[in-house]
Amino acid sequence: MREFTTDTGVIAYEVLEPAQAEPVETVLLLHNFMSTGRMAWGPIALELRERYRVILPDLPGHGRSRGYPADFNHRAIAAQIAALLESEGASAPHVAGCSGGGIMALWLAHDGPVTPATLTLVSATYSINPETTGVQPSLRPESFQAGRSWLEATARLHDVHQGEGYFNRTLLPAFRRLTPESAIDLSPAALASLTMPACVIHGDQDEIFPVELARQLAEGLPNAELHIIPGQSHDLIFRRRWVVSERMRDFLARHPMRAASPKGI
Repeated sequence: MREFTTDTGVIAYEVLEPAQAEPVETVLLLHNFMSTGRMAWGPIALELRERYRVILPDLPGHGRSRGYPADFNHRAIAAQIAALLESEGASAPHVAGCSGGGIMALWLAHDGPVTPATLTLVSATYSINPETTGVQPSLRPESFQAGRSWLEATARLHDVHQGEGYFNRTLLPAFRRLTPESAIDLSPAALASLTMPACVIHGDQDEIFPVELARQLAEGLPNAELHIIPGQSHDLIFRRRWVVSERMRDFLARHPMRAASPKGI
């Protein structure tokens, strides 16, 4: 694992280099809140590695990364990820995010200074404010249809690195406390300003971010395509990895960077 120092701690991340020696494009993969890079994206990251240089961080306060912005502010985390990308010479990567990672991908695209070549947004939203969307999200871990023992399994991802009880003491309560101010509440005008190609992938039974949010997101982005996966919930990326990978790799192949260069510079 590599490490990048921020003003609130250290981000641990992997860089998966493809075997080919010629210039390649870079893909950044951002995982969901309370997960890790490998847990969310592992098999997909390895498939993407066949063609792309993959940057796979554990988000601040997650997994092997230490420290985080106050309230796990998603916009502040996105700024830290942007600084990491600049340090890796990746000024215009393809950016993919799942759930909270998708929210951070939107902030990264909105704020810069890194400008994503494309966005892939899996089980994500542009706002958790029902006054903006007309839709009530459910930021309740109890709503997550990931099996009976998922909280215990998730705790083990973090406590081994962060200390016993970290997940239940810090990470889980932080998820419950997320607000439009600490997560995201983009306006239609803000969405309309994100003109890069975008791929929105969402389950039609999503219990955290109802599918209507995905439809609004795709309609608000000027150059987006929408893939609704029947019968799938919020943990789409875990239950149907192959579907997400297939849609994403097809999308990236149709939207190559205009001029790829070594290490995505």
